[in-house]
Amino acid sequence: MASEAGKNSFNTGYTPTGMDSIPPVLIASLNTLGLTNDEARVYATLVLFDYAEAKEIVEYLALSKPSVYKALETLDRRGLALRQKSKPVRYRAISPEMAVSILLKEHESASGQALSELKKLERKSVRTESEEPLWTIYGEANTAHKIHELFRKAKREITLIIGERYLPALDHLPAPAIPLDLTIISSSPDTGERMQKKFPGPQVRIKVIPISRLTSPPIGVVFPEIGEVWKYLQFENVLELNIDDEELLLNAAFFSRGSSVLNTRNKGAIIQLKILSQLFWNRFADDERI
Repeated sequence: MASEAGKNSFNTGYTPTGMDSIPPVLIASLNTLGLTNDEARVYATLVLFDYAEAKEIVEYLALSKPSVYKALETLDRRGLALRQKSKPVRYRAISPEMAVSILLKEHESASGQALSELKKLERKSVRTESEEPLWTIYGEANTAHKIHELFRKAKREITLIIGERYLPALDHLPAPAIPLDLTIISSSPDTGERMQKKFPGPQVRIKVIPISRLTSPPIGVVFPEIGEVWKYLQFENVLELNIDDEELLLNAAFFSRGSSVLNTRNKGAIIQLKILSQLFWNRFADDERI
């Protein structure tokens, strides 16, 4: 028997607007799981009514007959709705738990297949003779994803200079099986110890530069504007990640908390910055490593 909501909608002479009854957040979630807007609305209506004929769904949602029939055929084919061989044909939704489980399995399968095929394309990528450009990555989350990606891609060595702002991006990274040279700019006294526990092993070299050591320019760096410029540097925003001298992730503008970082595979730029960076940071670091 149809639910009370279904009965009332067809017996009172008033047809409610189905679009208003179905929360947009539900439609958006079902979109993410792989249903179109029409499929999501029709499935939600079947859940609401318990079961329904196609014409009832058309009236309730104010959708065209072809749209509703197409959505019902897809839901039936994907196992999200049951079809009763009656006259007229009735449809019934499977339980939300089962539906979500089916959609998640489809997502996982599609994700695995997509990743496999994309990896094949990546290996076949067509390289041009043009100079490798400088790319901009926006947002904290995208930066964290890129850090994780570069740690996974590295084959020979990883060199990372990182301020406190970006340290959370290292939380879920496993210890690499290749040499890691890690320099941390931090005001926390236990940072080095924490990182040593996180990245143990003889291939990992860690040093911590306290922010208190960066209050003034290093001795030997002399040009008229250095003192004025130094006031605006925010060393907690430092990020220089170099993998294999092949790819670089850089927050060069650590004058502010901007949300973008730079990424390049330009070999000349990577090597040049590596040399300059070593000269600069070694002026503040102790010879001892943790």
